[in-house]
Parts: sequence; structure tokens; C-alpha cells
Amino acid sequence: MVLLVLFSISTAIFAQAHATSIGPATVNAVLTGLNFPVSLKFAPDGRIFYNEKDTGNIRIIQPNGTLLPAPFATVNPVFNTGEAGLLGIALDPSFASNNYVYVYYTYRDSGSFTHGHIVRYTANGNTGTSPRDIFDVTSSAPNTVYHNGGYIKFGPDGKLYAMVGEFHQGQQAQNQTSMTGKMLRMNSDGSVPSDNPFPASLDYALGIRNSFGFDFDSSNNRLIATMAGPNSDDKILIIVKGGNYGWPTCTGICNDPRFIDPIVDINPIVTPTGIAAVAPNSYIFGEYNNGHLVQLQLNTTGSVLSMTDLYVASGGILAVELGPNNKLYFTTPDTIYTYNLPARPVQNAADPSLVILAIIVIIAAALLVVYTALHYQRKRLQTSQEIGTKNV
Repeated sequence: MVLLVLFSISTAIFAQAHATSIGPATVNAVLTGLNFPVSLKFAPDGRIFYNEKDTGNIRIIQPNGTLLPAPFATVNPVFNTGEAGLLGIALDPSFASNNYVYVYYTYRDSGSFTHGHIVRYTANGNTGTSPRDIFDVTSSAPNTVYHNGGYIKFGPDGKLYAMVGEFHQGQQAQNQTSMTGKMLRMNSDGSVPSDNPFPASLDYALGIRNSFGFDFDSSNNRLIATMAGPNSDDKILIIVKGGNYGWPTCTGICNDPRFIDPIVDINPIVTPTGIAAVAPNSYIFGEYNNGHLVQLQLNTTGSVLSMTDLYVASGGILAVELGPNNKLYFTTPDTIYTYNLPARPVQNAADPSLVILAIIVIIAAALLVVYTALHYQRKRLQTSQEIGTKNV
């Protein structure tokens, strides 16, 4: 009887661990026919600001869902070959009062060096005014096209975080005198925060090849990011202050105490892009190569419980952001979509440690039952022998 109860408990635990009931998903196209909407953010008044990667236009979607015909601002000149262009956008935490809009873009100088640059605009209604330079970083070699990073976002600490790729110069990711191949952390005016991990440096974490997205999980102060690999080993990273993520010394799992291994190592590559925290320990990210929208469920210590495909878009996924009204927004090269939450692909997913504990309990219970049965049989045999002896 005890064994039956234990088996019933373990079955429930395993069922939870492998559950994939996502319920009826509702995906709606907000706007179609767009020009590479690579990044977007939400204003408190209901407007959506987004970047067009190749044109340099910052656009506004009004609260009623219509796209304003005139750009908020146009960045010029913008270098837009390959992965370069108008890449990241962030709204100041005090946007409701100061109307500050920050964008990250790339440009080329006269020596053909690629720059990653952050400029701040002040929103005067639906028009960007008073551009102010906040940050600039230069590639270590001329004529670079790829690995520009560009995603920016304010953290819960009020600091501006920025991903800067290594501009296709891998060794720079391990060079602490360079800001390329790094996650950066800065004050809103571009200055160095006094509590950054490296004195007088914007560097917050290093050893990063290139990243198209990150987000903050307010339930546990976790900073989670995607990282695109070369021909193998795309990664999902938990970024910690001063952490080194190994590139280019190692490509996949480093198994080296100098480096922090990814929580997910993806093969074959899918090019993970934007990622959003949608619930405690629950994240949704996009894949550019195949258009998959994927939910990643972790436990409280950062171990993976599950990864579940939620939806397949007709084009590669770019931005992924949690918007108002519990809707997830994601973009493809020509469309902005919403996905109704909660997705809950892993409802009440079990911690792997609980599963292991259940297995141990089941084995122990089974051994106990076997031992009891053998002991009972031995006693019966002994009793039968004693009775037979007496009868003789």
C-alpha cells in the first residue's frame, strides 16, 4: 500500500516535470509591411517607440494602434550593412517627466572603423529634439560589419545597460582595456557608476561574442541574456557583476573556473535574439534562424526545468519584449506581433531535485517492501520447520 502511494506521488511529479499544456495561444499582428523593426519599448502613455534598423528612423505607434507617418527622429548617418544599423532603444525610467529616449546605432568614420554610439533625444510630443551624445565605442579593426551588439535597457537600479559585441575581433572580448565584447553599465549621462566592478570602467561583464537581447527578472534580481555562437553553441547566460563568459577562449561549455558557463548551450545554432522575463524564473526568447518563440523555465537556482516551443513565425524573430496588459510583443523583419500571456507551457514544473528525491524514495520503498516480504517468508518457513519438528 505504501509503495502504491509513493508511485502515485512520483507519477504526479514526473507529469509536472514534462507538462507542455500551453492552452490556446493568441497571436495577433499589430502592424505589417514594416521596415525591419529591430527593437521596441513602451511609453507610460501607451505609445510604442521602435527602431527601423536600416533607415535610421525611430517610429511611434499611437495608443490606438496606428503608426504615425512622420518618424520621431532619423539618425543620420547610420551604417546599416549586415548586423549594423539603428539597433537599440530605451526610455528613461523618468520618461513621464523628462521625455528622454535613448538609441544605440552604428556609423563609420573616415578610417572605416565602425562605431557603436548612444544618443539621447528629448520627446517634444511625437518629435525627437535636442540630440545629445551619451556614449561611443570604436571597433579595433576597420571594415567590420558583424557583432555590433546594440541592445540597451535600463535596469531596476536606474542604470543604463548596453550590449556591445566584439565587432568580429574575438580577442577583444577578453581585453579589459576595451569596451567591445562586453556588457556595459553606465549612468544615464554615460558616466561610470561608482559601484561598477572594474574601477573607472563601464565594463560590467566580459567574454561576450555578441548578444541581441537581455532582460531583468525582478523576482530574483537575475539578469538573463542571449548570446549568438559561431557555427555552434548559441547560449543563454545569467549575467553577474564582473563575470567572464569565456569567448573566445572557449566556445561551448568551458568547464574552466575562470569562466561562467551558460545555463543553456544550444546546438545546432538557432541565433537567439530578444528575451523577456514574463514571470518569476520564466523567460521567452526568439530565434532568428527558424522563427521559433521559445519559453525557458528555470528553478530558483538557475537550473533549467524545460524549454518549450510556443509559436513559429513566418520570419526570423528579432525583438521580444513584455508589454502592457500582459501581452508579449515580438517582431520579425516586417511585422510586430502580440502573444497573449500567460503562456504557461510548464505549469507548476517540478524542480529536478524533487524528481531525484522521488526516485530515491521509490527505490528505498521498494527495497523495504522486498525486505519485509523476504523477512515474513523466512519467519513463516522457520515457524513451519518448528511445527514439523514438534510433530516428529
